[in-house]
Amino acid sequence: MKLDVLINKVKDEILFKTNPVSIFLYGSYNTTEYLPGVSDLEIGVFRKKKEDVPGEILREIARRYSTKKISLRIYGYDVSGLKRVKINSPFTKSVFIRHLILTSKTIWGKKVMENLPLPSISLIDVYREACFSTMRALSGLFFLRAENLAEATEMAYKACMFSTLSLEQMMGKFPVGFRNIVKLSKKLPLKPEERKLIKIAYGIRQRKTKLSKNQLSSFVFEVMTYCSQTVEERILEKLKRGNKISVR
Repeated sequence: MKLDVLINKVKDEILFKTNPVSIFLYGSYNTTEYLPGVSDLEIGVFRKKKEDVPGEILREIARRYSTKKISLRIYGYDVSGLKRVKINSPFTKSVFIRHLILTSKTIWGKKVMENLPLPSISLIDVYREACFSTMRALSGLFFLRAENLAEATEMAYKACMFSTLSLEQMMGKFPVGFRNIVKLSKKLPLKPEERKLIKIAYGIRQRKTKLSKNQLSSFVFEVMTYCSQTVEERILEKLKRGNKISVR
């Protein structure tokens, strides 16, 4: 089934089974970097009240339409929560919502996302996001020990890319998409071996680089060091001089 046909079917079923304000696509699907079988297909549903759009219905729809090549994710959002930068998410709220707004496209109903203000990102937000990337790298190590090489690879490359993004946010930038993260990273003061990590991570994301188990083991540990020793430490050093708005 073609993606546009599937999206329309999912949209129609959401409308039949729930009472949304609007439905929107977000994430890599709205960029040039969507990769079937790698990227999630993400759909957001705005609601006035939780009972208007029950989460269990959205999860069931996502489960039925997901395949080996299509990983469908459908989430309900409250308009007031996004406006107040208060949502139920493990991610740094301001960073997540800003990315959500910048990559969203309404496919039914009111154009809510397109009219939301972009939240500013403070230096402490940047540091929280960097710490989250370190935890991604650590989870990569746990997956490696469990012989789950696919998950270890995904966690490690994402940790590398998103920690690099944190350094760029510290500079006041907010690139969207892995290609733009890599492009902007050339302006960062990094060591040659750190640039090599970014190159490997991006190659994995593009499905152009495949690591052996030994290579993956080295990559996971090197990414952990990059996240915790380079990225976290640089942001923390700047944060010691006081918190401030980093991305307006």
